[in-house]
Amino acid sequence: MKELLDFYQENDYVVVPDALSSDEVRTINEIIDHDLVENPANWFEREDGHYQLNVHLLITHPEIDFTMRPPRLLPLLEAIMGPDLCAEEHSVRIRRPNPDGPISCRWHRDVGTGASEITHSTPYISVVFYLNDVDDTTHTFSVLPGSAHTREQPLDAYDLTQADHITGPAGTAVLFNAIMFHAGNVRQTTAERRTIHLYCGRTTDRYLSNYTIFPRRLSESKDEATRKYYSRPNPITKLLLERF
Repeated sequence: MKELLDFYQENDYVVVPDALSSDEVRTINEIIDHDLVENPANWFEREDGHYQLNVHLLITHPEIDFTMRPPRLLPLLEAIMGPDLCAEEHSVRIRRPNPDGPISCRWHRDVGTGASEITHSTPYISVVFYLNDVDDTTHTFSVLPGSAHTREQPLDAYDLTQADHITGPAGTAVLFNAIMFHAGNVRQTTAERRTIHLYCGRTTDRYLSNYTIFPRRLSESKDEATRKYYSRPNPITKLLLERF
């Protein structure tokens, strides 16, 4: 783990191979296929229909709870974030094939850079799981290495040729500092790309996201560590826990 942690601390991200097993990837994709048919209203169209998003898959499919608190990544996440690590957001994304459409790489930071908003070098951390094989012919998740270290700089201060357009087989995970520049790299491709995105923060800090409704079974788990991980709900989850 030390090698992964050292790379993260220097570059603001790290790639972890085999974070999901082939059986886990297959199960997740089967669940997604099922949910697209059974719960189409939970899938939102984004970017003029170029990709679909579901932030509530945990509600309907408890068998993928492990993707929000991934056991293989927990030691690394806790090493980066400390003992107050907690859940922020969970989403599943499907970027459709783009055989002859425009290409794009929409660079952005997920966290503002104002000093009042930042109390840690990694205020929030995100994980992207690849659910398909990703290579130089497909859409990728992309990062600008080290851009959290220089968080006050605008995008035009960076050399975009130094971007890492991350490839890897299904089951690969990318951990990245939410304050760094990152993007979905849209290529001309006949391949669909599926990913799970999760965000984590700290129980001692303000919530980052108010999208995902985390089911009661998680915050009221029999496992103490699980309860702590879900103990700082976002406003929409808090409202539902209190009223229903």
